[in-house]
Amino acid sequence: MTQDKTGDDGLKVIATRLMILFERRTPKGRPYTVAEVAEGTGISETTLKQLRRGINSNPTINTLTAIAKFFDVPPTYWVSDEDPEEQFARRDLRTAMTDAGIESIALRSQGLNAENIRFVTEAITMARKSQGLDPI
Repeated sequence: MTQDKTGDDGLKVIATRLMILFERRTPKGRPYTVAEVAEGTGISETTLKQLRRGINSNPTINTLTAIAKFFDVPPTYWVSDEDPEEQFARRDLRTAMTDAGIESIALRSQGLNAENIRFVTEAITMARKSQGLDPI
């Protein structure tokens, strides 16, 4: 039995999006290994490798949800029409906004004109530099 074109396209989307997760959602600047993801999700290495190659013809919702949870993306990641990078940026912004003090800075910046926003941005850039943090 062969996959119809829609099924093949779906497998390619899952494989592509899984590769993006491995490449972009990294701990300490290095990609996760298949073994780490398998251990963290309870999904076999074989299944993960098949998904990455686009040859697992019927991944379960539980499998896709476990992978999404491991990589801290919503389960809708697999079926969204939105670009994965845009999803990551929005998710990272929400996470940053929940950090202590960040929301307060954003709220206090509301209503400032462009020149004063630039001053606030420069002050934050200098503070990050003084702590040895990468510029954003």
